[in-house]
Amino acid sequence: MNFFDYIHNTSFFKPLNLKYRRIYYDCIQILIDKAKELPVLYESDAKDSLTLYLKNTGIQASDDEPGEDLQAASILSLFRDCGWLMPREIGRSGEYVVNIATDCRRVMDFLRKLTERKGEGMMSNRIFSMYEIMKSAFDEESLRKERPYTNILVPLMDNETELKNELTDLKDSISNIMKAVIVFQDINSFGQYIMKDEMLDRFFHEYFFIKNNGLIPAQISFIKSRLRMLKQEEIYDRMILECAGRLQISMEEAEERIERYFAELQYFLSVEYEENMELIDARINNYYNLANTRIMLMASNGVRLEAVLNDFLNAVSKLDESEQDKAMDQIAECTRVVSQKYVGYRSFEKKKRLRNEGENIGLSCAELSEDERNAQTEELFRKAPNRYSVERVSGFMDVQMEGQEKISIKEKQVRTKEEALMYTAAMLYARNEEFPYEIRISDEEVRTEIADMSNVFISRK
Repeated sequence: MNFFDYIHNTSFFKPLNLKYRRIYYDCIQILIDKAKELPVLYESDAKDSLTLYLKNTGIQASDDEPGEDLQAASILSLFRDCGWLMPREIGRSGEYVVNIATDCRRVMDFLRKLTERKGEGMMSNRIFSMYEIMKSAFDEESLRKERPYTNILVPLMDNETELKNELTDLKDSISNIMKAVIVFQDINSFGQYIMKDEMLDRFFHEYFFIKNNGLIPAQISFIKSRLRMLKQEEIYDRMILECAGRLQISMEEAEERIERYFAELQYFLSVEYEENMELIDARINNYYNLANTRIMLMASNGVRLEAVLNDFLNAVSKLDESEQDKAMDQIAECTRVVSQKYVGYRSFEKKKRLRNEGENIGLSCAELSEDERNAQTEELFRKAPNRYSVERVSGFMDVQMEGQEKISIKEKQVRTKEEALMYTAAMLYARNEEFPYEIRISDEEVRTEIADMSNVFISRK
């Protein structure tokens, strides 16, 4: 249904288009709050509240808008004409009662939530809500089973829609941050922005909580598995029956609608959510690169140090060896390199162990699809410890040596990217005291199945 087919009063939004729209918006919010405090809002109480507000604001109506009169009685009359207030009704005491229309109350509550939202923890709250809904749906004495369409599927769809909006807000927040970074012209203002901007702090706080909290992936996996189980239960048939009755549609249309909702939920949780998080990752990396470039430009006063250093090194390379040594000695006297290290709060942060509430935490027996299995495998690899640590590279070399004292890449067949990266890591650890092998790189180039590499001779220390 179109919104304007639902709202029959064509002047519904008129007060928000007039000159004193800010005053009218505050007045209707005052009346809504007053109606929540009092069991019955009489017209005298409403006028007193509006008169007090108008006196505190100190704004008087001008002659530019003859149709607008900033008096309590005229404001109430305007609200009745546009449908914000119900027609006059006499109460038990014989005094007129002010009744706020339901449509006005809902629209104003939405506008208040829109303007006062802080964005703190919204994404995680949506995921937690979906998790609690699916968890309670399978309890033996769950009341959600009585009306599964209203109490299970509709709340899931509402949370999924809001979660999509939160992901969009995250992406838009990065764009706003990047635009703000470009404007700064000095390091002082840039530093103040990073340290004091609340939007920046809220954005990264919520994002990193979603990204790094170990509960979120487990809960999303739980929701997906329960959705598959829900389609195989008796609840699914009751859900179709309730949907057909509430929406006054046929069983075939209700089944098609329910099937579409389930497909949308599964696709969002399995594909769309991950795609959005990856896009946000890429945008955050772009933000860091932009901020780093901006700091370098501001610190160098517009001078590109890379270009200057490149010109200097090219000039030095054309000098004689004695003149090169003399130039480098003079440069050494002009520069000073200081090593600075910082201790972050995570270095001494005490980790808290999560306690289960005495419930069964065993894994549910459910078969995963090929796409879900591949997605979980990639997630495990991505969050796994360093695959190219000294210990792992040493173990790989032990297997490759096979009791020999010396080998080379030319003798071995490098078939996979993993093996090539292991040999590359060995080159990086060549001067590491903990690494038990010596590495000697030759000028010879070896063509392997995965890449062209320099021939490397490996021997035990």
